Amino acid sequence: MTKSCDKALLLLTFVSIFSLSLASRESAFIGYSELKGKKIVLSTSFGQVGTSQASQINIHLRPNLAPETVAAVHKLAEKGPSCPSCRFYRSEEPPPVGSSGPPYGLLQGSLGGLDEVPPQEGGTIAKKGHVCMIPRTKEFFISLKDHDEWGIAHTVWGEVDVEDMKGTVATFLKLPVHKVKHPEFGTLMRMLDSEESFSIALAKDSAET
Repeated sequence: MTKSCDKALLLLTFVSIFSLSLASRESAFIGYSELKGKKIVLSTSFGQVGTSQASQINIHLRPNLAPETVAAVHKLAEKGPSCPSCRFYRSEEPPPVGSSGPPYGLLQGSLGGLDEVPPQEGGTIAKKGHVCMIPRTKEFFISLKDHDEWGIAHTVWGEVDVEDMKGTVATFLKLPVHKVKHPEFGTLMRMLDSEESFSIALAKDSAET
């Protein structure tokens, strides 16, 4: 009788786990279909040269790569545009050709307004223009170069418009920085002298493409 009960419990546990896994996959698929082709806009006070467009960073969401992270970022953008804890604080120009840094080729900031820390997702290597989440944090960065040397360590959840990479993102490299040594890894980081806050909102033209 005991062995029969144990087998029954084992089977029930397996079915429950399978059902939860299936529900999770279905949820991710629904999120993917709903958010495919959507864009968000980060707006800063820095870089306004004649038009407001100069201060914007348009990001194409990539739910096919990271559905849960994209859903979390989209939810934050829906609440926007105000996000008191959203800011850029690190700006590193791309290193010389053939070098992996320093400098490290990224613009880093915080999405502190997220409800929760997103899970690590996907298996995509960060390329130039990709927007990536740093695992186990609400911190993110825009990659200013291909980062093959980092492998799939980060969650790629978006891609910046090419024109915005040349425009607003590039202007951050002109801001003054100071160097800070990472207390654990010893990495020499280039931090902005003055952090730059940004607002976040859904793009008006975020129709499916």
